[in-house]
Amino acid sequence: MQNKPHWAMKLHTLSFTTFLFLCFFGFQSCNPPTTPQEEQSDISSTLVDSTFSYNETATTAQQTRLEVPQLKDPNWFIQYNHYALEYDTAQRHSIWVAYVFHADYNQKNVSRTDAWAFCPIIPREYQSLSSKSQTFPGYDRGHLIASEDRVFSEIANKETFYFSNISPQLGWFNQQIWKNLEIAVRKWAQAPDCDTLYVVTGGAINPGIEIIGKLENRNNVTIPKYYFKALVKRKGDNFDGIAFWLENKRHESSKVTHEYSMTIRELEELTGINFFPNLNYVISANPKLEEIVETTRDTTKWRLQ
Repeated sequence: MQNKPHWAMKLHTLSFTTFLFLCFFGFQSCNPPTTPQEEQSDISSTLVDSTFSYNETATTAQQTRLEVPQLKDPNWFIQYNHYALEYDTAQRHSIWVAYVFHADYNQKNVSRTDAWAFCPIIPREYQSLSSKSQTFPGYDRGHLIASEDRVFSEIANKETFYFSNISPQLGWFNQQIWKNLEIAVRKWAQAPDCDTLYVVTGGAINPGIEIIGKLENRNNVTIPKYYFKALVKRKGDNFDGIAFWLENKRHESSKVTHEYSMTIRELEELTGINFFPNLNYVISANPKLEEIVETTRDTTKWRLQ
């Protein structure tokens, strides 16, 4: 990661009003999140009117947001209206994407927009594609947070088509097993035993992790060999965790089974990411909640075969 660029310094002059807007609408805290209906009536209809800060936003998110992993470089933490990520400029790829599900996010009010677009904050030379119409030769433009995960509003769906949320995935992988895992995640979010589902997903790109390679004719974007999801399900004061690790290849079956699952702690060891550091602060009576949730995997609670 590089030091904070000159263009980013201007973002530190975040007005007090805008900061309050972010605190109220952008942050999904350890408390029940704000409903999308309430957000939608106040969010500007201009797609690129997302506000970012490379100090206050990252600090607040790191301290209060249950779904936000421990940041490696707060300078590259980006908060959109309805999900967040940490970006690696050298690899032209996000380290992770974090978001939440609750009852209101499960609503389907709009269709897929296919609004492929550059992230409005990341400089063009650090993005994975050079034009909105470009594709990855030999690979799909795979979503990290799925388009179908944000269909309660047009703004939210368009944000999922930022190139910072896109990764080179083999066609079969993207359209079969990865898609089926995304479908399973949405079902878990809608289940009676879930108030809120916290999700962190991405392609594994941290140092020491094997990758397929790089697309030299696409800004040298990294092609991950493995993809992951870390999930925490909350129902009142009860929490359950699980993680998934899938290779970017054609599998014998497109069915997602318990064989692809592991504990969150095991996924942390594979990826080098500390996924849910704020779990210990959710319930004052249970300071060891993170240890319990991240080292336990009960596949029956996720209805996995």
